[in-house]
Amino acid sequence: MTETTWREFRLHVGMPHLAPGGLAEEPLIKQLGAFQWQAVAALAGEPENAVVSEAGERLHISMISVELGLPAGRSWDEFDEGADLCFRQRTGVYGHKLVQGIFLFDSEPIPGEELQTVQARDDLVRGRRPWAYVTHGFITRSGGTWAKLETPRAFLERPAPALSAMPAGITEHLAVERSGAIEGFLDWPGAAELPHDLQPVPFEYAIQPETDFNAVGVVYCARIPAIMASGERRFLRERLLGPLSEPLVACLSVQHRRLYYFANAAREEKLHIRVQARFLPPAVSAPSRVRTLGHLLFRTDVHRASDGVLMSSSLVEKALRVPGQMKSLLTESERLLGRVQVRG
Repeated sequence: MTETTWREFRLHVGMPHLAPGGLAEEPLIKQLGAFQWQAVAALAGEPENAVVSEAGERLHISMISVELGLPAGRSWDEFDEGADLCFRQRTGVYGHKLVQGIFLFDSEPIPGEELQTVQARDDLVRGRRPWAYVTHGFITRSGGTWAKLETPRAFLERPAPALSAMPAGITEHLAVERSGAIEGFLDWPGAAELPHDLQPVPFEYAIQPETDFNAVGVVYCARIPAIMASGERRFLRERLLGPLSEPLVACLSVQHRRLYYFANAAREEKLHIRVQARFLPPAVSAPSRVRTLGHLLFRTDVHRASDGVLMSSSLVEKALRVPGQMKSLLTESERLLGRVQVRG
């Protein structure tokens, strides 16, 4: 059976979904995971808490990869408190154990005829809507990595929307795990390396059970981008030869993220965050209320401190969006651009 149906979900944006500057990444990724789980449970014909393995153990879905993108000219500040978002989602299953979710979303209804041109992730990238591409696997409560996958009993008893080929996110996950290289994401080699002090020491992060754990008792996948961002912020504040101010760092906004999960961690663990950063200069544009003064690219890896196991890897593009009236931040951005150009 091949899935052709697009589901529709709705989200009324409130304070829990927001950060300064608009819709926040972490609650958005949590919401995408929740929508995906609802869609999968609907395919199984059971409530989320009733989906079980062949052995009868309760199953959860664990993220394997996440890709989130905003088209050029769009920004998260379009989605402020009170906005009603329309999500359109299509689910596919590979080998009974792997799930792919394709999402488009916006603050206006997304017509069905527009969805007819969206068949794969590359179609999302070419579109005019904010989008997401996520993959999941089924695990039991003891599952610590994506490799320990289970088959829902329901998928053996009723037809599921079968994908003819392994999802791109899973194929890439395997390649990144083996080689460490995240391919096909902007022009990482062509971006200028930010001048820094070359310290190889990673940033340490102590897991906070109250905020970092999910219902299974391991780090919530949606928390990983925020954990990575803490290391990226420290890199910009502590490792650059010309450190950036906290107000300027706060002007960074995610434009495109590609993220892979390999393992997890439990209570009383510390994490090591390793960060590389590069800079793309801004395109020429007319003055505006909010000016985009370049893009920062981060390659960030998170390891368990106890044994060095790689937990997650990401490439993310963050736009440096500075309000036009903040003259001191505009000047600081010009200094950053000058330092990068001199060294480049």
